[in-house]
Amino acid sequence: MKIRRTPTASMVSQPARRDQRTKRESRRARYTRFMRISKDFPKDGVIVGVDLGGTNMQIGVVNAEGEIIGRCKRKTKAQDGRDTVIRRLCEGITRALDDAKAPRDRLMGVGIGAPSAVDFAQGIVIKAGNLGWENVPLRDILAKELGCSVELDNDVNVAAWGEAQLGAARGKDNTLAVWVGTGVGAGLVLDGKLWRGPGHTAGEIGHVVLFPGGQPGFMTVEDICSRTGIVNALRRLMPMYPDSALHRLLLEKSDEGGSGMISSSVIARAYERSDELTIRVVNKSAEFLGVAIANIVTMLSIDCVVLGGGVTEALGEVYATRVRRSFERTVFPAVLRKTEIVVSTLRDDAGVLGAAMLVA
Repeated sequence: MKIRRTPTASMVSQPARRDQRTKRESRRARYTRFMRISKDFPKDGVIVGVDLGGTNMQIGVVNAEGEIIGRCKRKTKAQDGRDTVIRRLCEGITRALDDAKAPRDRLMGVGIGAPSAVDFAQGIVIKAGNLGWENVPLRDILAKELGCSVELDNDVNVAAWGEAQLGAARGKDNTLAVWVGTGVGAGLVLDGKLWRGPGHTAGEIGHVVLFPGGQPGFMTVEDICSRTGIVNALRRLMPMYPDSALHRLLLEKSDEGGSGMISSSVIARAYERSDELTIRVVNKSAEFLGVAIANIVTMLSIDCVVLGGGVTEALGEVYATRVRRSFERTVFPAVLRKTEIVVSTLRDDAGVLGAAMLVA
């Protein structure tokens, strides 16, 4: 398995000096890549990237070196309606610019990743269930409000673009990025370009059917491999495992004023404690995800897969290893076993940086 590792102090001489040099080289590499894509981008200009979710919006101000220099995180408040969300988004952009100490005249554009199928050419959010939106011309609305160029795409597409340009898949022309969180989504970069498809829905791996004719709630990749699917399986089986660490973890969480919800962090903690039930469910979900990824790689001959999202970030390399083992057993031909499967290096910033790169 090919896993990229960061050298430890014991592996290098003069670690402090090497670390400084590595940081300079990383900044220089980002600057070179960013400037190659955005030839007309002023050195003192900034772009705002927005990761718009149903619960939260993450906003980052990105400079010419591809670094986030200002931030704002806000509740989306989708229940208050479209106009409220857009107003809060514009206010958040202003706050992020203030945080970056960047005047509005340095703003070169805004990129947005939305949790929806998106008509990229028209800048329309086609249908975002967790926002309650349908056919919203978000790009043009924001361009008018902000007075600058705006680009809009699907949230996992922009995360894939961020990883391809500045993260774990940099240097790779063909990448599949799979984000495992509340649901499961994917973005495709083929021949160095985002592939959206004529229906604007390329990458909907969560809706790939694993068990046709199966029981409702146990048919698709999302049914089985998402955090929602994992939690549903754990809840169903917990009465059969009275000694599971999950019971204690949820009780501790409740005592601390928590909601008692099985979050990604709770799953990760139970897994780390070698909880039999959690290991059984998580490993099975990773196995099926590996099968789904292998099917896509077999079809498209992709050389890099990036895993991200809340479940991946919480479980880390042990989860990626399980996905990889399943992938290797399934992919065809054997030469594709050399496909890299790596964990996101940009993590929560993948969406913000990828959205910014839409404008660059």
